[in-house]
Amino acid sequence: MKKQLVVFAILLFTNQILSQEFTQKDIVGKWKVVKILKKPESPNFNDIIKSFSSATFLFEENLNFRITTLDKTKLFAMLADMTKDAKWRFNDNNYAISIGNDSNKYSILKIILVQVDDKMIFHLDETELDLEVQKE
Repeated sequence: MKKQLVVFAILLFTNQILSQEFTQKDIVGKWKVVKILKKPESPNFNDIIKSFSSATFLFEENLNFRITTLDKTKLFAMLADMTKDAKWRFNDNNYAISIGNDSNKYSILKIILVQVDDKMIFHLDETELDLEVQKE
């Protein structure tokens, strides 16, 4: 009985993951952070967490990318500078957005898309931040 429950739980989880379907067209637009769902515990991340709590991601149709915030800290300013002329690329196999360009192999920032119920979550791979975002 216990094994059946575990198998059932795995099937439900897998179905939730597999039912997510995003296209590049779905991503185009302005996404505002409405809530930080998961953050690193280290105090070293406090400034970047503060900046991301009021961040806006802009994915343009021509693949240009921009990120802005109302709380610009030194570390966030560095990230904004690194992404100033960056492009974005969507991998529909793993629902990941890579930010960068050909010379840096789109390695500046990686965002994994997850949809839970009606909420869109941007998981920032490098920081372990989970951001609930809303399209404006």
